[in-house]
Amino acid sequence: MDEQTKTAFASASDTSKQLIALATGLLALEITFAKEVIVRLDDVAKCLIGTSWVLLLLSVVAGVWTLLALAGTLGQTTVPTAQSIFGRNVRVPAILQILLFLGGLILTVWFGVRGVVG
Repeated sequence: MDEQTKTAFASASDTSKQLIALATGLLALEITFAKEVIVRLDDVAKCLIGTSWVLLLLSVVAGVWTLLALAGTLGQTTVPTAQSIFGRNVRVPAILQILLFLGGLILTVWFGVRGVVG
């Protein structure tokens, strides 16, 4: 495997790990303070924060899937020239991870803005 391919795999892996860390950190922070805040929330706010938690959790799951797909692609020995981060087995979970993370983050921000403005 050439150096550029190794760097691409390392970069994709690091990006996925970073998104996993950010999603779990957001979840931990939000859940830690939820018990004091959630009793005073209306139904829309509860729906926003709850959906945000689900999306962030699914983002973590998709991130683990991405890391497993990267490892599986690197472990292929049948066609060594076909190893790429652009294979469907890597792209699908990586795109899902990014979209789910962004969705969870947007809902978290929406929840926060709604609480400040509303």
